[in-house]
Amino acid sequence: MATDFQKGYKNASLTFESDKITFQNAVNNHKFSPGTMEVMMDWEQPIMEKMAEVAVEEGDHVLECGFGMGILSNAVQARNPASHTIVECHPDVIVKLNAWAADKPTVTVVEGDWWGLVDEIKRYDTILMDTYADDNLHSKFRYFCKQKAKEGCKISWWNFSGGTTNDWMKFYWKDVTFTEVAIDPPENTYYNRKVYYVPLKLGRAIPTSGGFVGTNNTIHINATDTIVLSMTTQSPPTTILTCADITNPSPTVKEVSFAKRFSMKCRGVMTLNTDLITAVYAQPMVIKRDGVWIEVLMRDIVIGDKLFSVDSSEINVDTINHDESDTVYDLIHSETEYSYFINGILIRKG
Repeated sequence: MATDFQKGYKNASLTFESDKITFQNAVNNHKFSPGTMEVMMDWEQPIMEKMAEVAVEEGDHVLECGFGMGILSNAVQARNPASHTIVECHPDVIVKLNAWAADKPTVTVVEGDWWGLVDEIKRYDTILMDTYADDNLHSKFRYFCKQKAKEGCKISWWNFSGGTTNDWMKFYWKDVTFTEVAIDPPENTYYNRKVYYVPLKLGRAIPTSGGFVGTNNTIHINATDTIVLSMTTQSPPTTILTCADITNPSPTVKEVSFAKRFSMKCRGVMTLNTDLITAVYAQPMVIKRDGVWIEVLMRDIVIGDKLFSVDSSEINVDTINHDESDTVYDLIHSETEYSYFINGILIRKG
């Protein structure tokens, strides 16, 4: 249940000045005293700009909770997000937000409480929480992020504690990092320290190593024989078909150890040429582009690139299909000291 202070803020008429937003608090208890209280002030600009810097990348889908004076919103817009959803619950601020957003095509305004988005299907690359008098924050924010965040989502919020060790302030996440910002606020009712620490929580990361989808991917152990890439292969092979120099590929057999094989899960995969190969975006690949064989990641392949085949021919990349849905895929990965052929296609080691 909301406290009297929280109810009072949400029902108050706000005063907007050039350097701050204030309201008149009527609550008088062990924590609050009646009088003018600041909701946001312009001295926060270095904090908001640093929050955007550490959490927003160009092309991100950003969810921002709490518009305030629009300082963070401007900093987010400066980083060219693909979409920018802003949630605001106070009716006076909503008027300001709608006017600010009128000429910004990437911005979507949501009037109401951020918790109302918990069942929305959209997912975000960045979640920024800077609300005021928010009775849902500590009971629901962690679960909300779990529901809404993409793999590898960047999450940041207002660090009211002023430090880096308060577990409650960190929502009991154990791997929060902090960026220090020097500030010089005038005396106010909510933050009077000379240093601020911008928190950042990274969601479960997108795999940074390679991996393949499917149970029938095969690896060439010589020019004619293959094995299925599997965690349950009873007798690991002692040879592998490879190319010693991927800049001038020519198949050759090498002795090898398949000592390291592992499985993992992820969202987001690419498929080349209908069903030739399906792999995670970070899978190391070998392609020919502009007449030169080069090393790239799966995500960097484009139509028209060429793949090197086990028979030394070149296979043109004609179709690329992306699956960025919420489907969770089982992946299998094998590390060797050499590049190798999977499904007849040369793959870079790593």
